[in-house]
Amino acid sequence: MQIANAGNSDRRRFSAQALQLAHMLHDWDPIGVNEGDDPNPSPDEYDDLVSPILTALRANPDPTSLASQLREVLSSDYGLSDADNIDEFAEHVVAWSIAKLDGSSP
Repeated sequence: MQIANAGNSDRRRFSAQALQLAHMLHDWDPIGVNEGDDPNPSPDEYDDLVSPILTALRANPDPTSLASQLREVLSSDYGLSDADNIDEFAEHVVAWSIAKLDGSSP
């Protein structure tokens, strides 16, 4: 998994599914931007991860595989040695993706 380029992370072009994933990433906040001193952290901080995660989900990964891919990209592109709750986030995203494929709500 590689982070998207600026053209692929333009929120104005996101589908409804991509926007939902962007909100999940913002809520997860693996680098802690929502915990900083900025009273209005950028809501699009993780938008560069949306397209790569959606692409990874098309291969129907299990949560362990998605978590591994997320660890790799967060380490290489964000400089994180580990992110809190990465396994739980991966499980949540895979379950959400399956629910979307089944047509049921997350």
